[in-house]
Amino acid sequence: MWVAERANDFWAEPYKLDSTINTGESEFFPSVSENGNLYFTREDPKTQRGFIYKSEFKNGKYQNPEKLPEHINEGVARFNATIAKDESFIIIPVFGMADSYGSTDYYISFYEAEKGWSEPLNMGEKANTSSRLEYSASFSPDGNYFFFMSARVDSSIKEKLT
Repeated sequence: MWVAERANDFWAEPYKLDSTINTGESEFFPSVSENGNLYFTREDPKTQRGFIYKSEFKNGKYQNPEKLPEHINEGVARFNATIAKDESFIIIPVFGMADSYGSTDYYISFYEAEKGWSEPLNMGEKANTSSRLEYSASFSPDGNYFFFMSARVDSSIKEKLT
């Protein structure tokens, strides 16, 4: 993963994060909280499965990443998680869950300091479809809007295309 700092209207030269984050494995889809903590997917070379990790940002440096709890990393595959700015919840695209509308659905888990991460909840049919693929979500900078990818096709658009 690489970082480019923005100053006024310009971007500085990008630089690669050190080996604390970038290993010889595949790390991708970073999501950064307001305090700089980094959430990302890292693929396990033995299982070929992606897992969600968190690296705390302390004293201007990322710490050794920790894999989020197993119930956050459940299903056949999970990837491209998006963290709320205040880290109060995380949205995770998960493949292979029994309550899925399609193949990959969005799930949400809430964080409480005393209890940790809640069991992920399917976000329902407004976010998920039977079209098989929902992933790569993000929030607007102010946190008021949720953007997400879906393979759904509106029936009126489908009629125009066929």
